[in-house]
Amino acid sequence: MIISFYTSKESSVDKIGGKALRLMSMYRSGLAVPPGLALSTDFFKPWTDEVKASSEWAAVLAASAGELGDTTKKLFSLCDTLKFDEVQKKEFKKAVSEFQKKFSCELFAVRSSSPEEDLDSASFAGGYETFLGVKFEELEPAVRRAFASCFHERVFIYKKEHGIRVDNPRIAVLIQQQINADCAGVAFSLNPINNCFDEAVINANYGLGESVVSGNAEPDMLVVEKVKKQILQKQIGKKGLRVTLGHDGGIIEKTNSPSNEASITDKQALDIAALTCTVEAYYKTPVDIEWAIAQDKLYLLQVRPITTYHPLPDEMITKPGAPKRLFANSTLIEQGVQEPLSVLGTDFLEYVLKQMSSLTGGDITGVDGISFTAGGQYYMNISNAVKVGGKKLALAPGSSDDQTVLDIIESINLNEYTPAKLPAGLKGARLNMLLSMLPIMKGIMKAAKNPEDFMKKYYEELPSQIEGFTKGEETCKTLREHAVRLTGGLDFFFMKYGTPTWFSAKTAKAKIQKLFKNEKSHIADHLTNLGMALPGNKTTEMGAMLYKIAASEEISRYNDAESFLQALSRNEVSSSFAAHWNEFIDEFGARCPREIDPATPRPKENPAAIYEQAKTMAAAIKEAPGSIGFFEQTIQKREAAYKALHDLASKKGAKVLKEFERNYKILLTFGGFRETGKHYVIKAVDLFRQKALEYGHRFVAQGRLDVPVQIFDLAIEDIDKAASDPSLDLRALACQRSEFIHRLEKSHYTVRIIDSRGKIFFPPIKQAEDGAFVGIPISPGMIRGRAKVLQHANEKKLMPGEILVARATDPGWTPLFINAKGIVLEVGGALQHGAVVAREYGIPCVSGISNAVDMIKDGQLIEVDGSNGIIRILEEQA
Repeated sequence: MIISFYTSKESSVDKIGGKALRLMSMYRSGLAVPPGLALSTDFFKPWTDEVKASSEWAAVLAASAGELGDTTKKLFSLCDTLKFDEVQKKEFKKAVSEFQKKFSCELFAVRSSSPEEDLDSASFAGGYETFLGVKFEELEPAVRRAFASCFHERVFIYKKEHGIRVDNPRIAVLIQQQINADCAGVAFSLNPINNCFDEAVINANYGLGESVVSGNAEPDMLVVEKVKKQILQKQIGKKGLRVTLGHDGGIIEKTNSPSNEASITDKQALDIAALTCTVEAYYKTPVDIEWAIAQDKLYLLQVRPITTYHPLPDEMITKPGAPKRLFANSTLIEQGVQEPLSVLGTDFLEYVLKQMSSLTGGDITGVDGISFTAGGQYYMNISNAVKVGGKKLALAPGSSDDQTVLDIIESINLNEYTPAKLPAGLKGARLNMLLSMLPIMKGIMKAAKNPEDFMKKYYEELPSQIEGFTKGEETCKTLREHAVRLTGGLDFFFMKYGTPTWFSAKTAKAKIQKLFKNEKSHIADHLTNLGMALPGNKTTEMGAMLYKIAASEEISRYNDAESFLQALSRNEVSSSFAAHWNEFIDEFGARCPREIDPATPRPKENPAAIYEQAKTMAAAIKEAPGSIGFFEQTIQKREAAYKALHDLASKKGAKVLKEFERNYKILLTFGGFRETGKHYVIKAVDLFRQKALEYGHRFVAQGRLDVPVQIFDLAIEDIDKAASDPSLDLRALACQRSEFIHRLEKSHYTVRIIDSRGKIFFPPIKQAEDGAFVGIPISPGMIRGRAKVLQHANEKKLMPGEILVARATDPGWTPLFINAKGIVLEVGGALQHGAVVAREYGIPCVSGISNAVDMIKDGQLIEVDGSNGIIRILEEQA
């Protein structure tokens, strides 16, 4: 029932919780952990049985979200009446008496240690209660209150948010010797701001660590480079409050005098960083710890796994101190997809990359190449690309116009990431690329010389290329053969025609801008509008076709999708509309968000969704009767821009006018084809999806998978092997393959550029303009919303979508975080409760905004830039 740290008796997370188990393990390994006792879940079984048999417990389980607060308070009152039974009294008295005798302990720290707390999947940071400076005679009430914290409203909310059962409460309680700390705080074994694995971040204050953990004092912050053992940053906090032990137990809050000195020395900071390294190495995962220093001795008080960092696949990580590599996350930069792709989607994308790579004269895929897939993402190896071809090759064409990415690259010292030698697989790559570019350059010259003739040949060859997507399907015996077949013809869209059209359009646009460089600031809108609604743009065509469907009387005739689809199936709609609808399904029915992943369901699989989309668009059209369509307006904007620039060019002389007309013709002919290659990649993805689902249905029928979509948790080789090996355990394999992707899904970072030590590079911080305030970036992301200023948690309701503005937050604020769109804090370090929860929930958060609750008014429209630590007031009046 009670397990002491100083014996050899083993236990488990299920019995004493992650917190107690970790500290017990650390104590037994020789680290300076205060000795302790773990009261197991078995010890509390009489209490949990009594609670679960009560009407108060039944009321909590039946409560709605709005009723949860009142019902948990009543349950709390019930817990306050619980008493130790005779067996509990006997075991408790025996264990504590032996503990006191062995360690001469006068004061204790009492903490929860739930089996559901401090796990790799959920930290419950600040969810349960801690009691410090507890005297022997007060231990039973403190244990009872720690037990009762299992039934806090915030704990129920957290469990529901993380998919944890709420009907099976389990808790253990940890009793430790109280350390009378001279200074204390928290530390992360990686930098939670930039995710760097080589940087430890420390928050510190005088006295006990409670002032730091609760966020009630602005602590010192130190960033330590763990490999070089250097302090990179030291930010002295105001430390306006310290918490100390009372002479007769309990804790006392004292006001600190202003000081420009840090609460810990540089040596102590290095020792704390070294301690995080030791604990991280022991558990083989990034951790955050609570620490204390008393009489120059460093103690470890608590260990939690960091649940919200951005992990890297093993193959992308370099060893500490080894030369680093720099990567661009093209899944986000080019595809606009932040979440990881499925296992099968990642695998199929690798086939696409290999096909594209072969067109450059050799295979340059793989983490030691230039492009590769890993852990649900598609990356560019910037380090190798720079070595092969310089900065111009460092990003894929789809990234080259992303100014944010370019700004990030410019802010990085690329010399630090450029390898001394090329990997063996890339030797000769530069020459191969140049040779492979010869036919492409020939195509570029043909395109520039005669744009119409070039596109005429493209359209002549297009039907046979489209036929190639289905041709030969019957000869494919494996899913791998299907992947090779579907990606085999993509060179037509990317190299033979795609690159010449893209390059020609880009060059023409640059030349047009150069013609007007002296007037550029005055005609910026015209130069932008010149590239709008260009012919051949598949994305624009898709929107225009859907707009035409929405504007049809056939859509407005029906009130719901079911009646519409029934009419469509019975041929009760006009033949012209039916033809248009079918054309849209055939051409664009596979286009959707996250379309690059074959695991994503396609709109054509759910035509009711397309109807609803068109119906919504029809309502907007109805509100503006008689107006021209959106796409016609866009074309008019382009034509107006052309006329304005044409008039300006004519004033510059015949030579300039001729140059403008020639380049506009190239831009008009080729500019819309940038999306064409991707359009046909998505067609290939869709066909691959359908083939994969055939396997999924087959394995479900054989009892080897639960649902067909589980097929997307497997790799191509797994599926082909399973087809010939009935003994292969597909369920277990699917869990194993998708484990990393599920970990990555918990990351809320926006990752454009990252290095091989996990460091994420953000856009350079720009000087705040009028109406903006610079604070500490806590949780990344940028959002806009209405502010709700709260002095305390229960002052007023925080509605969904509002931005919480407060001086500081403690665990009692947790229920409010569910509705918060963003968070602005005056006080609190990067590792305090509010910061930890903001990152875990993916809520953009900025701290250190002095007088925020006075400067920002209720209802005011504000912008929270959690990546750069900037708050912007968008409306002066609420």
